[in-house]
Amino acid sequence: MTKKFNSKHLFLGLILALGTLSLSACFATQSRSLGKSDDIYQTGGNSADYYLQQAAQYQGSDKAPWKLRAASAYAKEQQFSNAYNTLISFQATQLPPQQRNAYYLLKGESALRQQKGFEAIRALQSVNQPDRQSRAWNRHYQLLFADALSLNNRNADAAVRRIQAAELIDDPSQLDSQYQQAWQELSQAPLGAIETKLSRAQDHDTIAWLELAQVQKKYQRNARLLSEGLSNWLQQYAGHPAISYLPSDVSQLRTADFSLPRKVALIVPLSGRFATVGGAIRDGFLAGYFESQKSRGELPEIQVYDSASGQTMDQLYQQAMTDGVEMVVGPLLKNNIDQLTRYSDMQLPTLVLNRLASDFSPTNMYQFGLPVEDEAAQIARYAIRKGETRAFVINAEASVGARAVDSFVRTYEDLGGTVVQVADISRNQDPKSAITRLLGVDKTEKRSQELQNLLNVPVESSGQGSSNADAIFLISNAQKARIIKPYLNYYYAYNLPVYATSDIYSGSTNPRLDNDLSGIMFTDAPWVLGSSKDILSAKKSLSKTLPSSHKRLGRFFALGHDAYRIIPELGQLSTVPESAIEGLSGVLSMDSYGRIQRQLAWGRYEKGRVKTYNQR
Repeated sequence: MTKKFNSKHLFLGLILALGTLSLSACFATQSRSLGKSDDIYQTGGNSADYYLQQAAQYQGSDKAPWKLRAASAYAKEQQFSNAYNTLISFQATQLPPQQRNAYYLLKGESALRQQKGFEAIRALQSVNQPDRQSRAWNRHYQLLFADALSLNNRNADAAVRRIQAAELIDDPSQLDSQYQQAWQELSQAPLGAIETKLSRAQDHDTIAWLELAQVQKKYQRNARLLSEGLSNWLQQYAGHPAISYLPSDVSQLRTADFSLPRKVALIVPLSGRFATVGGAIRDGFLAGYFESQKSRGELPEIQVYDSASGQTMDQLYQQAMTDGVEMVVGPLLKNNIDQLTRYSDMQLPTLVLNRLASDFSPTNMYQFGLPVEDEAAQIARYAIRKGETRAFVINAEASVGARAVDSFVRTYEDLGGTVVQVADISRNQDPKSAITRLLGVDKTEKRSQELQNLLNVPVESSGQGSSNADAIFLISNAQKARIIKPYLNYYYAYNLPVYATSDIYSGSTNPRLDNDLSGIMFTDAPWVLGSSKDILSAKKSLSKTLPSSHKRLGRFFALGHDAYRIIPELGQLSTVPESAIEGLSGVLSMDSYGRIQRQLAWGRYEKGRVKTYNQR
């Protein structure tokens, strides 16, 4: 990315500061006088062509001072390419020592104005003792150097140099501009680079800036810790200007209340048809509760209600309020949630564990579920990023398939993709016929048969249908996919990437049967895939004590766990659009309708086994 050079850097005024040097001594060996030294750098001085003509009258190093003046004249006219080319036509060592800093400064600026970042840094590094020059000269030098470092993506170095140059800046508007740029550079710098600079910093002001950047970078996905970090920083650096350059949404977290409610209700089915799912959510919720004991002090009281007990949602909700509950998590089933949406304003903050069909939801209601729409949209975005702009879609799922297709098509086409054709075999239609029609193989085979009958010789058909698409989106469980994928391979679509939703993975594999699924990539919860060492360790420790944390129930366990994690983060997620938290069910963020969005992990079938990939 090209970075804009700050046009407020005035070259002329700084070159004028060279009047403190005795230039007459520089030319003592020359036979003709060049006049007063300050004439060289005045705005009404001679042109670059004049100085180059003068240089032509001299030999060897005697040309160099004239060429420096010519380069200066070019710079005054903003002709930095000509200035740079003039400067590289001779060496700084051909100049008297008193003029070499002027050479390196002008060369650095000329290179920078042409986006030659590395050359600019190399020239500016050659300046000797800039602090012994005038205040204006040194200011210009330091800010040029900061710009050059920034152009080379050395953002932490650029910010520190800019901050340390603040004492040289007298103009309040220029100081504000430099502080803004310094904070932008710190925000773009990696945490490791900031911590390295912090370990070497010595002055109080620089340390304050770096520690604030460290707090924001380190806790950017944890609003509570970020708020605590900002409060601690303010106590240590009260009145420091850096705080005013934080983004407004982050700055607001200084006064945000991240205290947990004193009592939380969990409403899930614990009897009846959905008791197993409700139990997995409860187990995950309580696992999140006990896990938080490691990082928080006082925890809320948890009250669990069975939504299948026979009471209406109104009755359960009123009972929770009577019991002193301050927040509700649940219910799970959509018919239960529909009973609550009759209210325009929920009396208690409520995190329902499903996704409503419409964009409407009452005030104070948040939605968190495992909708297939999130997976389909993520797959569409990924395919487009890979340059796969034409897709076949195969729907083999009766329950969620239509929703997945709608979400994929909408997202894919919004991003510029084209869905070539959709094959629907969700009602147990013949998969072979559907796939041959999808790929155009049926027409190819028909033409081959007609040619064979005409010529009376065997004619082998050639599948060309796969050339009409770049990828295939599949909604299917593993059992059906074991039939579909071999047909795709047989009919010449083996070269197309196949993306699937989590329906294709039950949480365990059968290498003998699942070998036919090799090559299929799919999205799923990080907890189910075991996408990190910490998750794998936790799954192993819970495998015997909590069977609900594994296989297909593992997704609901992760949902319950993350539902508890979300409680103290609701304020951040709802007010800071870019904020997110890493959960067991995915990377979680919130849209403007109060819906928690999941960014899932990726798995891939290889030789009948599932491997995880860090692709998002």
